[in-house]
Amino acid sequence: MQKSKTSLSELITLERPNWQQTQNKATSANAVTTLKQVHEIVNGPAKLLSLDLEFYSDCQPQMPGTTRLGQIAGRVYGEDDAFNYYVFSSRMTAKDQLSLLKRLDLRYSEAERLTVASVLKKVLKFIDRVQPDYLVSWDNRLDLSVLNQEANRLQLAQTSRSWTRIQPLDLEKIISSDVFDKSSGISLARMCDLLRLQHPKPHLADHDVLMIDKILQFYALDLNELLH
Repeated sequence: MQKSKTSLSELITLERPNWQQTQNKATSANAVTTLKQVHEIVNGPAKLLSLDLEFYSDCQPQMPGTTRLGQIAGRVYGEDDAFNYYVFSSRMTAKDQLSLLKRLDLRYSEAERLTVASVLKKVLKFIDRVQPDYLVSWDNRLDLSVLNQEANRLQLAQTSRSWTRIQPLDLEKIISSDVFDKSSGISLARMCDLLRLQHPKPHLADHDVLMIDKILQFYALDLNELLH
């Protein structure tokens, strides 16, 4: 008799004996819409987790051009607690595969272990341990959409998606509205230029979360005191 395949949701439940106690807990953090609120939160007791994703385009004929998760990184604001994971897939182009193998200095057989399922398991464990109040991002529309699409493909239960229970804080959206008074966005690279922050490796998730952290540090300052 063939053994049935264990789903990612089942594996997560097995590895989290206390999961049933927390899976229905909704975030108690308030929504943030202004920089004044950002200032108050980063100077308060709330725990913030900055998150960034990078992507690749699916090269398989069944799903050509589909945006897939290629890298995911997170960093707890004000701490050295962070993660950075890459995904390796046969759905990548040969060029993308070779580039990633060189960057990570891995053999093909080693890189094959970097699956979306293995990466999401690690991310979920990190979130469960840290228990952040806010999930900070720089324009989270594509990031959260792709993250949920990957979870759908893995048939990950909604109750196992910890990120959906954290209050989102889209820093780009708040700054665009509060500072520039416009609905169209501003790139992270452009914002770093305006604040004179060195960002030598844009579009690498681990470096982008570092920049988000630095922008949060800037808005943690009392700008009125600095100007007087």
